[in-house]
Amino acid sequence: MLMKRLRHSSTRSLPGRLAGAALFLSLAAPHAAADNLYLAGAEVRLEQSASGDVVAAAGRLVVDGAVAGDAVLAAGSVEVRAAVGDDLRAAGGVITLAAPVKGESLIAGASVHVAPGADLAGRAWLAGNEVTIDGVLRGEVRAYGRTITVSGDVQGPMMLRGEHIEFTSRARIRGDVTYSSNTDIVIHPGATVAGKVVREPGVFQIPRPNIEIPGLAAARPLLLFGLLAAGILLYAIFPRYTAGAVRTLQRAPVKSLGLGAAMFFSAPPIILLLVITIIGIPLALVVAALYAIALLAGYLLAAFFLGERLLRLAGKGEASMGWRIASLAVALAALWLLRQIPYAGALVLLAALLFGLGALALQAFIQYSDRA
Repeated sequence: MLMKRLRHSSTRSLPGRLAGAALFLSLAAPHAAADNLYLAGAEVRLEQSASGDVVAAAGRLVVDGAVAGDAVLAAGSVEVRAAVGDDLRAAGGVITLAAPVKGESLIAGASVHVAPGADLAGRAWLAGNEVTIDGVLRGEVRAYGRTITVSGDVQGPMMLRGEHIEFTSRARIRGDVTYSSNTDIVIHPGATVAGKVVREPGVFQIPRPNIEIPGLAAARPLLLFGLLAAGILLYAIFPRYTAGAVRTLQRAPVKSLGLGAAMFFSAPPIILLLVITIIGIPLALVVAALYAIALLAGYLLAAFFLGERLLRLAGKGEASMGWRIASLAVALAALWLLRQIPYAGALVLLAALLFGLGALALQAFIQYSDRA
């Protein structure tokens, strides 16, 4: 596969450069190199045919044009509606495959759906919380998930690992089935299984890490002070960029939320795909580090925004550095307390990250536009 250098947005401030570098696959414009296509954006739709490989990453990704070579896709939502001439590699949140694939298929996501229009000629490796098979799979199939539902035509052998495995009345299985599950496989009347059905010994379990670090509870207040110190450092070194991002969030909260969500959910699949390629592991480590920095900066920006609102309520529109630090401390403490609320606390944390991350990227765009 040919490699191509993507152009990145550059800004006058270091935070802007970090934002652009960490999230380049979410912010860059489409590019083509020879016969290969490299696409990225908050929302990407491939409508024309590609005579080579396609590498794409986005918040939402739709493939409506046929791909002659390999397709490597990563997004929060992936829809493949046109044929892939070679191998398919896809990772994301919700993945829907409704087109033929002549090579192998490796798909991992929270929800994986092989729709009725899919016809997979090669081996298929599917992993997700929910895996649904409604299409035609002609080669060996390996599926891993909490729930695996088969309603399609599977012509090769199947190896299934899941908590609940079900063959509906429309399922046509022509090879052997080997499965591992906590419960017996459910085969509805009308389903056809031509081969043997063998249950492997053992209990399928989805890992649920229970990490206990001694002294972590006592050290949590130190984390709050660490966030405050990071926020002070950010404002002291980049006051204009920080203030500009806060104003951007005030003026365009919906845009900030949308762009932040696209970037938040598209980066992890990108990192995963880079790791899968092996050769991309060094780049995956760099992207992961920049992603972590961007998340921290986004959270701090959300705290600055909340602190700014508190200052306005207190009648301190033109506050001094001391007042801003005090408002930041109060905002961080408020977010910390809200975070302790069951279920709602996690949503508050996620919202703060999305709003702040989006404002960070929008401010980078604004500074780049001003420079241009």
